[in-house]
Amino acid sequence: MAEQEGEETERLLSEFRAPSLGEWKEEVVRLLKGAPFEKKMLAATYEGITLQPMYTAEDTKNLPFQDTLPGEWPYLRGTEALGKRLDGWLTAQELPYADPADFNEALRHDLKRGQNAVTILLDAAGYRGLDADQAETCMAGSNGTSISAFADAAKALEGVDPYIPHIVSGGAGSVPAAALVVAALKAKGVDFADIKLTLGNDPLGFLAAAGQLPMSVDEAFDALASLTNWAIVNAPKSRTLVACGFPYYESGANAVQQLAFTLSSALAGLRAMEARGVSVENAASRMVFRLKTGGNFFMEIAKLRAMRVLWAQLARACGASNEAARICLQVRNGRLNKTQFDPHVNILRGTLEAFAAIAGGVDSLHVCAYDEALGGQPSELGRRIARNTQIILREESRLDHVADLAGGCWAVETLTHQLMTAAWKLFQETEGLGGLQKALETGYVQNAIKEVANARRKAAAARTDIIVGINQYPNALETLPEIKTTDNKAIQAKLGAAAAAARKGQARSKDFAALIDAAPKSTLGEISQALGRSGSVVVEPLTAFRVAEAFEALRCAMLKSRKGKTDVFLANLGPVGAYMPRLDFTRGFFQAGGFAVEDKSWFKTPEDAASAAISCGAPIIVAVGLDDTYIEQVPVLAGAVKAAGGRTVLVAGLLKDRAEAFKDAGVDDFIHIKSDACAVLSKLAGMLGVF
Repeated sequence: MAEQEGEETERLLSEFRAPSLGEWKEEVVRLLKGAPFEKKMLAATYEGITLQPMYTAEDTKNLPFQDTLPGEWPYLRGTEALGKRLDGWLTAQELPYADPADFNEALRHDLKRGQNAVTILLDAAGYRGLDADQAETCMAGSNGTSISAFADAAKALEGVDPYIPHIVSGGAGSVPAAALVVAALKAKGVDFADIKLTLGNDPLGFLAAAGQLPMSVDEAFDALASLTNWAIVNAPKSRTLVACGFPYYESGANAVQQLAFTLSSALAGLRAMEARGVSVENAASRMVFRLKTGGNFFMEIAKLRAMRVLWAQLARACGASNEAARICLQVRNGRLNKTQFDPHVNILRGTLEAFAAIAGGVDSLHVCAYDEALGGQPSELGRRIARNTQIILREESRLDHVADLAGGCWAVETLTHQLMTAAWKLFQETEGLGGLQKALETGYVQNAIKEVANARRKAAAARTDIIVGINQYPNALETLPEIKTTDNKAIQAKLGAAAAAARKGQARSKDFAALIDAAPKSTLGEISQALGRSGSVVVEPLTAFRVAEAFEALRCAMLKSRKGKTDVFLANLGPVGAYMPRLDFTRGFFQAGGFAVEDKSWFKTPEDAASAAISCGAPIIVAVGLDDTYIEQVPVLAGAVKAAGGRTVLVAGLLKDRAEAFKDAGVDDFIHIKSDACAVLSKLAGMLGVF
């Protein structure tokens, strides 16, 4: 029966000819009704890649590694034959609570509810290798947990299973913090041969982000070599070297730049370790890559897949075995596209970015709380939703049941290859300058990223890049919620005093094993000092930003200054149904900047519109209608409004052939889809005395 059905299906299919790609394009051109195919159907990306409207098997026909399987070098399809079917990825949520006691409470709570790894993120003081009382007050407890002494590390991990994976992320303070955390675990009687730790840091990544290391680059790599040698003997499942792409992503770099500069940082780590007697095999097998995912779904999947292949090829070229070339990817979604206004939309962004990370083959994942962009501490609801996002993707969507979720997708495979090719070229250019450190010193990295970052800002300002709830579809009635901030002064007073009391001068050696022994009677700052703080090269730091910031700042200023006042009156001319699309555009244009808009009436004559506009008292009047309506009515409207004095008259739309005549009649400017919305709105806010 089944055989007969199969034969019938084949017969029916044979009667229909499959359309060609050319025929599909002809149909698309017909449906576009004269609009250019290239303009409507092709999309340029910040990576310099042109996205095609449709990909076919022909696009992947000659691409390398397409016949490899999951678990096979160069790991295009993942580093494990079974994917994440057995162990899954680590749900490694960061808990940036300032006080170790608060961190511990949140951690123990979340470990019972799906989290399965410990992530200790140092505060701004620890990130620079300082104790709470050694740093500026604003750094104590900021953006992480204050771990200044052994007691802090012990408190943070109190009651926590010591054999679940532990990740310590702390910039220049990572190795000192590692000594404190390892000492705290040792006090629990841990067999380090059975625990997976991620320790260490990326000195060049820190340099790129901060502009200066608190120690020399050589001292930083000396400390990492000692840590790595300790792990080789005592904690063989642990990773102690980091190649971090976070600073590049957060400063606006495209995916090619993130890949190339992170890869260059990894190579610098391999070379530094080899120079200090750590073999390439040992160094490569202990390298972890940290990347962030953003909103360009397919590009982000391709980015992680490309990183696996690039690292596998580089590690093998440096002499590492295929086993050592298996990458470890620790991913968090980034802040670049997150918003303060309409923050619940960040839940959707985070879900998409988590999905991309999982499809790309992540090993551990942090999903941002939806209210992270507001600053301060995450709410319990935000923390819960972020954690459950991962759990739903695993337990309900069952994304761990398929190895290489994106494998064979023509679009993703093509993008992966394009990213690999472009990133390898940029990597070679960076190495040709003398490596990542030299490229940072000369400003090569910074200038390359600035170019992309400026393009992102320009696209957001012009609203060609849509940020939902910010430059498009804003909620005009929204105000920013109250946030729970950290009392930095109280944290510094409490933990700084404890750090001062804990200083016993025991940390004198650069050897990591000796530092573990000294940790119970030492502080993070003392250990940092023992490892060396002779100063380092200074470079221009990368500037982290969010693309929504300019609109958010304008909106906050308008809400504060113009509260309760009508800013813009829309003089709607002609039949309402005809001009509705332009009305929607104009309303959204001003509401994106926090301007209060009056738009509920339409007028049969320009005289009626002018009278209503003047009575409203709004300082900005905007004519909204069809181009044909404008020709007769705009000059009358503008003249009447200007005669009343003190108002700015704008026209929604751009009538180039009428622009001069309209300006002569009293029109001040035009707003349209090509306007730099942020610049126009800022100028108008300035006219209103907001700035």
